[in-house]
Amino acid sequence: MAEFLPAFNSLIADRVGHLWLEEFEPPGEERPGARWTVLNPEGRVLGWVETPDGLEIYEIGADYLLADARDELEVEYVQLWSLER
Repeated sequence: MAEFLPAFNSLIADRVGHLWLEEFEPPGEERPGARWTVLNPEGRVLGWVETPDGLEIYEIGADYLLADARDELEVEYVQLWSLER
């Protein structure tokens, strides 16, 4: 086991200047999806967002989230989710 673990897996900057940080999921503590911490341009936490397992985010706009998901047969679906801020 590693002595130190990262705080985040990845980060995405959205179209309105907010930073989305995907929280690191330690081995053995699997969640049913990803949890994101959303920061404003000044670095203040605005809130948290949970996304379903297997969702790959391509773009985050002012009122939408564009992503790709795969079903149990690995068929790919592009999805557009509405986003309330």
